[in-house]
Amino acid sequence: MEDLKTILAIAGGIILVVTTLLGLGRSYLKNQELIERAKILDENRELSARLRDNEKAHEEEKRTLSARLDACELQREELDERISLIGRAGGAALALKSTLDAELRGLMRSFQASGGSIYVPVRGPRGNVRGLAFLCIEPFTRENQRLKSQIIPLRSHAGRCFTTGEPRAVANVDESGDHYEEADAIANYRPSSTLEVALRQDGDIIGVLQLLREKGEPSFLETHVPKVATLAHDLAKRVFEATRDIDSAKLLGLAVEDFAVEGTVMVFDLSRSARLFEELASSHALLLLNEFFEEMCQLAFAAGGTVDTYMGDGALLRFNVPKALADHELAAIRTAIEMGDAFTRLRTERWLSYGPEFADMHLRVGIATGPLIRANLGHSQVQHLTVLGHPISVAAALCDSASRDRNVILASEETVAAIRGRVICHAPDAADLAKALSFTPAAHEIEGIRAG
Repeated sequence: MEDLKTILAIAGGIILVVTTLLGLGRSYLKNQELIERAKILDENRELSARLRDNEKAHEEEKRTLSARLDACELQREELDERISLIGRAGGAALALKSTLDAELRGLMRSFQASGGSIYVPVRGPRGNVRGLAFLCIEPFTRENQRLKSQIIPLRSHAGRCFTTGEPRAVANVDESGDHYEEADAIANYRPSSTLEVALRQDGDIIGVLQLLREKGEPSFLETHVPKVATLAHDLAKRVFEATRDIDSAKLLGLAVEDFAVEGTVMVFDLSRSARLFEELASSHALLLLNEFFEEMCQLAFAAGGTVDTYMGDGALLRFNVPKALADHELAAIRTAIEMGDAFTRLRTERWLSYGPEFADMHLRVGIATGPLIRANLGHSQVQHLTVLGHPISVAAALCDSASRDRNVILASEETVAAIRGRVICHAPDAADLAKALSFTPAAHEIEGIRAG
């Protein structure tokens, strides 16, 4: 019995020891697990910190590369502009433009200006100034290049200086009624103060120098004005040299297209052309219409004319723009006469074979002469090279006023006056001219061209 008790006591002791050892083992393992978890957490935190640092470094590198890319892109655009300038006006013009840009930047540095421009006047067909264009604009940024293509109205700080000839410093543009805010939005620049000086040559105002300071920069003072005016004296000579004729004025970046060129335009159409689509299948009607345009335009091309725009069953043709023609008025009239004869043959020999309904279709032509401006017109992604000017309205009105019952050519007084004695014509009934006489002092119906 005593032995049994002894054995049980020993067994209990062993169990206690084992239990204690197991507890210690579990505690050790738990501590090791906690240590491992802590180590993993520390490693995760360290890895996260490294990732954040890498991301920051990556973002910083991206910003640096993006800034370099933007700088390269601006340099490319500046180079493109210079190449374009060489193409428009040659190396001498580039040298002159570069000198003007450098002088403008020098003035900006001298007077702590963060922006600067040189403006020159843009004139209408009658010679009156309608606005100001940028000859130079600094600094060279993508936004400023978009602004450079704009015409600044005379109701602006620069416009006021050009109109009055009075130099001035504007301490706070927000308090001035002449500030042209649309330019700020385009250039992404918020000026707080401006200084304008009129540029003169032989007493005439030929442009405006403008310096700008951005918000947060100190304002210009009136004491700055005479100092800038003195330094701008030589600048005015170079501006005059850059803009004294059309070739030099290509420096504006607006090119020759923005200067009025004397030319002749022709608007023609078919009377009762809707019958083609009423009587024939659409594809067949379109075939005949294209046949008509082929005949008419080929005659214009042979005479040196250019197709400007197709308008339904008619078109707008131009002569002397862009291809120079010595007798553009006579070329247009001769072409119109040939077009009338060609359409009569086409209608008689071809169209009437498809039905008698086309017998009373006729060609109507309106011709006008005057100053025309070449321009790229339309959305920036879909533009069309065309001409603008009063003669187009005259030609369209004459064409619209012409009789629908026979082939008719009506020419404006300006067209006939240039070649009077070389064409056979008569004055149509004023009542038949409708609104056309509101566009031209007189109209003439062309019968033919005198021999010799």
